[in-house]
Amino acid sequence: MQKALDARIIKEKGLEGQDLLPNTVLALQVEIAELANEWRGFKHWSDKKEPKHGYSAKIDCDRCSGKGFWFDGGRVHCGKCGTTGKITNPLLEEYADGVSFFLSIARQNDWSEYIYIVEDAIEETRETGLDGGIGGAILEVKYWMLKMYMERGRDEKIESTFGYSKQVFCFRNAWYVFIAIGLVGFDFTWEQIAAAYMEKNKVNHERQANGY
Repeated sequence: MQKALDARIIKEKGLEGQDLLPNTVLALQVEIAELANEWRGFKHWSDKKEPKHGYSAKIDCDRCSGKGFWFDGGRVHCGKCGTTGKITNPLLEEYADGVSFFLSIARQNDWSEYIYIVEDAIEETRETGLDGGIGGAILEVKYWMLKMYMERGRDEKIESTFGYSKQVFCFRNAWYVFIAIGLVGFDFTWEQIAAAYMEKNKVNHERQANGY
C-alpha cells in the first residue's frame, strides 16, 4: 500500500533517481512534532494538557456542533440538525501520518522485514509503562530517528549481536517506541491504527489526483 503511493508520487512528481530519504526523515520529524502538539501533554504552562478532541473518535457535524448517532463505517447522523456528519479523531489521524512516513522509510531502505512488532514486548511495556511517559517516548522516537540518519558509521557490536546494521537497530527502536506510544500511551488498538492508516493512504492518493 505504501509502496504504491510512494511509486505514484515519484512518477507523477518526476522524482525518479533522487534520494528522498532526507526529506522523508524530516517529514517524519515534523509529523511527530504535530502529533505532540495535538496530544498537548507536554504543555506544563497550559491548563489544557489533554488533546482538544480527546483520545477517542468524535462526531464532526458539517453544519453545527451537535452530537450525532453512529451508523456503520464512518457515517453519522447529527441528532441536533439532522445532517450527515463524519467521525473524526485528530490525534489518531496525526499518528497515522507518522505510520505512513515510517513505512516509507522502511521501503526506501528495503527494511520491510524489520517492522514486525513482538506482541509480548508491547504487553511488557503496558505493565511497566512508557519510559518518561508519552513525552519521554516521543523524544526517544526523535532521538533514534536522528541517530539513524546522522550516524553513518558501522557498529560491529550491534552487527554481531543482532545481525543487522546500526541504522536498522536505530530504526527498529524508533518504530517500536512509536507503536508503543499508540498502543500503550494513547490506548489505540491495532485495528484503529490500521484503519486510520488505510484511510489516510486513500486521502493521499486523492490529493495526488487533485494536484496537491
